[in-house]
Amino acid sequence: MPSTSIHELAIEQIERLSKRGFQRLALPKPLENAFEQSTLARRSERLWLEGLIAIGLFNVYVLVDHHLQGGNSWLPIQIRLCIVTPLALLINLSMRWSPNKIYRETSIAGASCLIGVTHLYLESNKNAASSAYAQVGLIVAVIFVNVVMRLQFVYALSASAILLASDLVFIKHDHLLNPSEKLLGITLAVCAISMTLIANYSIGREERLGFLMRLRSEIQSKELSFLNVELQRISCIDSLTGLANRHAYELQFAKLWREAVDSGSCLSAIVIDIDHFKLTNDTRGHLYGDRVLVRVASLLLQSLRCKDDFAARFGGEEFVVLLPGTTQQGAMIVAERIRKLVEVAGSPALPEPGSHPRLSTVSCGGASCYPSDAACKEDLLDAADKALYQAKELGRNLVCWGESISRRKESPSTYKNALRISVNTDAIPLTRVD
Repeated sequence: MPSTSIHELAIEQIERLSKRGFQRLALPKPLENAFEQSTLARRSERLWLEGLIAIGLFNVYVLVDHHLQGGNSWLPIQIRLCIVTPLALLINLSMRWSPNKIYRETSIAGASCLIGVTHLYLESNKNAASSAYAQVGLIVAVIFVNVVMRLQFVYALSASAILLASDLVFIKHDHLLNPSEKLLGITLAVCAISMTLIANYSIGREERLGFLMRLRSEIQSKELSFLNVELQRISCIDSLTGLANRHAYELQFAKLWREAVDSGSCLSAIVIDIDHFKLTNDTRGHLYGDRVLVRVASLLLQSLRCKDDFAARFGGEEFVVLLPGTTQQGAMIVAERIRKLVEVAGSPALPEPGSHPRLSTVSCGGASCYPSDAACKEDLLDAADKALYQAKELGRNLVCWGESISRRKESPSTYKNALRISVNTDAIPLTRVD
């Protein structure tokens, strides 16, 4: 089931369980399964620990009772220590393996009923004090099932019903209690069962409400994280071309520059501008101009070599490509590939039959350098931009490049001057279309 559906279902169940009055505790199957899986290990650990303590206290009571009876009757201690205690220990030990709900709840309810029924059997019809004392033992068993072990409500209700039915049977056959004492005993048992079942129900409802609220919070956090990631992705994407936008470019440029400084590798930048784009907009309209931008952006992505290469829309009809770990020779190949692809396939078809679109071409300017802490990354883009303008002055639809800069150890001013000179004097056209 999708998380949104689970979220809606959880909200619905929170509203239902938060209402006043008795509400069915069982959740819809997906939520009930999730609740069981979420609480299984912790619940099994608690049942094992509290059950072990209860068994220890039970055996202390058995020994004290045997001592107070003068050690004359061995049957009670034999039944409790040789039958009830080993069985209870086996069931308690099985909790270490986090058994499924049915076995876990049923086995504990069964062991508790066995202890209660055994106590009634051993204490009834011995003397008036023991018969009255049997009612106290039954109440202790009920408290243990409903409040201490906190069995799930259906199992707690079933165990309570069995213990109450057993009490009615033993009271009916007990000849040492008068009718008023029997009525008092039954009244105490019913009151104890009622109050502990109310407590058990409240605890069960709070456990489920707590689980549902945690689940709702987790789902909301995941959805919020997903939306934040999606919003961040959208904020870094140019809505028209699908390329990274100016903001994403600035972040990526800073990242690649730092990595190049750390690794001592070369970084190349290519600035691409669509030739005569304003004329295309004026003659064919802005919608057709948008189609040209989308086509060029698609061809840019096809021209990149690997996932580390980065392309972005710089603004208007201008694009920029960053090539980490790429020297001038490799970057010039990429730039020429971009120019050629756009020349061949950069003009979208026109809606008018028989019309021939104006040839879409691009001019490319590039520069390469070895970044250093003494250098400024804006100088690399400035050099590539100047090379682009030289490409336009030389006739467009060509690539111009600045000389690769290897003076990483020179001062910042020397670095800037070398970069500027390389663009102004050494930019060379690689390809020109007449």
